[in-house]
Amino acid sequence: MTDTVGSAADEAAKLLAAVQDWARTRFDSGHLATGASECQVCPLCQGIAALRHVKPETVEHLLDAAASVVAALRSTVVPPATPPDGSRVQHIDIREG
Repeated sequence: MTDTVGSAADEAAKLLAAVQDWARTRFDSGHLATGASECQVCPLCQGIAALRHVKPETVEHLLDAAASVVAALRSTVVPPATPPDGSRVQHIDIREG
């Protein structure tokens, strides 16, 4: 296999294309997100219509935002690392001179 791995946005675009191809083979493509009146109320059709217009830059920004949210959650859940000597107390010398 000679496929190279691209940026997160490129990989997300490839994934979106693969999902669209799968949906075309799985569902009757003549009646999927056509813009007809029944598609205006169908959440599946609305989602597909929205995904058709997503740019890779948008996906990259969303991935960056998701990474920031995960980092923020991790910092609240994971305790800070302990020093190599295993103590949690730091000695501070306050003597003058």
